[in-house]
Amino acid sequence: MIRSIIIFFIILTNVTFAEIKKINIVGNARVSSATIESLVDKKISNIDSIYINNLTKKIYDTDFFADVKISFNQDALTINVIENPIVNFFYINGVKDSDLDQVNKIITLKENSIFSSSKLKKDIEATREFLNASGYYQASITPEVIKIDNNQINLIINIDKKEISKIKNIYFIGNKYFSNSQLLDVITSTEDGWWKIFSSSALSEQRIEYDKQLLKDFYKSKSFYDAQIESTFASVDKNNKFTLTYSINSGKKYKFGDYDIKVSGLVLKEEDINEVKNISNKLLKNELYSPITINKINKQITDYLETKRYGNFEINIQDLKAADDKINIIVQLNEGQKSIVNKINIKGNTITEEKVIRDNLIISEGDQLNSSKVKKSIDNVKSKQLFSKVDYKIEDSEKKNFKDLNLFVKEQPTGSISAGVGYGSNGGLFEASINERNFLGQGINLNFTGRLSSDEIKGELSYVDPNYLNSNKELAASLFSVVDDYENSGYQNKSAGTRFATKYEIYEDIFFRPNLGVQFDRLEVTGNASSLLRSRQGDFTTTSLGYNFLYDQRDSKFNPTSGSIIYFDQNIATFFSDIPTIQTGFGATFYKELLSDKFIGSAKAKLANVVAFNDKDVKLSDRIFSSTSDLRGFEQRGVGPVDSGDHIGGNNLATLSLKSTFPNPIPENLRATTFLFLDMGNVWGADYSSLISDSSKLRTSTGIALDLVSPIGPLSFTYSIPLSKATTDKEQNFLFNIGSSF
Repeated sequence: MIRSIIIFFIILTNVTFAEIKKINIVGNARVSSATIESLVDKKISNIDSIYINNLTKKIYDTDFFADVKISFNQDALTINVIENPIVNFFYINGVKDSDLDQVNKIITLKENSIFSSSKLKKDIEATREFLNASGYYQASITPEVIKIDNNQINLIINIDKKEISKIKNIYFIGNKYFSNSQLLDVITSTEDGWWKIFSSSALSEQRIEYDKQLLKDFYKSKSFYDAQIESTFASVDKNNKFTLTYSINSGKKYKFGDYDIKVSGLVLKEEDINEVKNISNKLLKNELYSPITINKINKQITDYLETKRYGNFEINIQDLKAADDKINIIVQLNEGQKSIVNKINIKGNTITEEKVIRDNLIISEGDQLNSSKVKKSIDNVKSKQLFSKVDYKIEDSEKKNFKDLNLFVKEQPTGSISAGVGYGSNGGLFEASINERNFLGQGINLNFTGRLSSDEIKGELSYVDPNYLNSNKELAASLFSVVDDYENSGYQNKSAGTRFATKYEIYEDIFFRPNLGVQFDRLEVTGNASSLLRSRQGDFTTTSLGYNFLYDQRDSKFNPTSGSIIYFDQNIATFFSDIPTIQTGFGATFYKELLSDKFIGSAKAKLANVVAFNDKDVKLSDRIFSSTSDLRGFEQRGVGPVDSGDHIGGNNLATLSLKSTFPNPIPENLRATTFLFLDMGNVWGADYSSLISDSSKLRTSTGIALDLVSPIGPLSFTYSIPLSKATTDKEQNFLFNIGSSF
């Protein structure tokens, strides 16, 4: 009882029951008294320490003041302030060019802005995050704050980037199931090497987090439902090189089990419910678990219900573990939310235009709020890899029955410089690239690539807008210049030109790509060429219209283990060309796991044809050759019609390659991949003369190949034995390469 009375008197002595009748503002020069007074709630009659503390914090939060002291005496509230200084001069020292532009956008303190220690601290942290994202983990940032007259300061930010922190080694440990080489193809981080003059091997926390998600998605796509990336850690050596280690627990593979359709609040016809069941049953029956299949179910059900004019619905697909290593699926069909999207607010995009983000949203202002569409929209934005972080929050709007969708993004560096060197049986190679994936903040990919090899010099500038004029169609344009001079071709070709193309999905997994091109060729015959070959030299102009269909159902674009990719294309050199032609190509590759995941088989078929109009012959640079990947065991351009010892290429090509990986005893740290192959095919047809040697014999070869990463760089060995050949063919039993392009 006595204790309660004491507490009551303590509280009473800290509360003043009085009104604020007068406010005294002391110390302000730039900030008006009225501005400060507007922060005071005069309706409060109980002035206690809590009220004064809250008011003090409220005034501090304006960032106008370095110090605030408040007192209350009888009916007068006195506020003493010391104003923060103004930035008179601002300079960033130690970075230049694009880095300077980025840091200038990050730092909020500029000339004529109000300085505060908290603002400076936030700016330094944001700048450090930007430098870390670019791999400069050892960078130092030192601010200089120089006081001058009239409560002003000069601010200098000194940045020493130091050496970029690169990744020396990447290891995968634990119950990982897949080999290191397979997992390295999944992630975006790469190891540094002497053959990479410039590379993307810089250490980046954002990239590591993204890689962890890529690994998890990869394992789930391979039916490892429980897969966990348990930890990631990096250790540094004395040379500022990092070793990055991923600890993985793959768990076991799962199959789809039972499925159930549940409907809540949504009135569906019986026939439509049955069709939803048919869609689910067709995709889930006897299939290994994969999120890709779940996404297909979601898309196909959504498309079906929309065609049936069901406007306001939501689909939520749950995957639940069951007995016998099965994953049961529940397709929940709900009535859509009653709320309408009032505003979509996007924050944090200091570089990227808002249009780029909105182009990836499948929900708009005025739509029914649909959680599935919101999540899909966020995934679309993340997939562009323009931001290190993407998040969202749904909040009540000022309007009744309306909601606001707030998106939060965090920019990251999107430019890169890469280069690589290599040497092999076919000579040396140097290749370099400068790439910007978010040119002018518009989501445009701008790239320049230069290539110098024993047979070819090439430069190409390309521009790709993934959503031209909000059409959901890609627009691509390029300028190129090429000089090629193959020893066994008998001629040198110099070409330059431009191409324009668009690309869009016309049906699920089927893409259409029409294109337009203009090209100028100068063909010069070299060596002891025949008079027939010499008659083919000259200058040529070609304008072409073309199109390509692509059907891609591979389970992964990197090291696929199942699925297929099929293409068909044609390019028509119009009658405005010096030599009008039609080029036609067809190709298909099928992948399948054979005995186990160690034996991944593939079958690749390829057909090509080129024919000229108006009684003309196809120009030399348009003739078709087989590559060393199509027909191993023979030299590049070493098969087909021969004119006076020169392989001139054919009008037709047909190849088939069968291949399978197999286990090997090589230590896993060398990331070795071994495979057996059987190739067959031919190049034939010489339209400009019937006298040219042109064998119709089917060429076949078999052999073994090894790819590994050694201490001296990537190595590739191929040993081939031709089983059938023509007398004019040029064999190449052994092929090797050291080093790689970026």
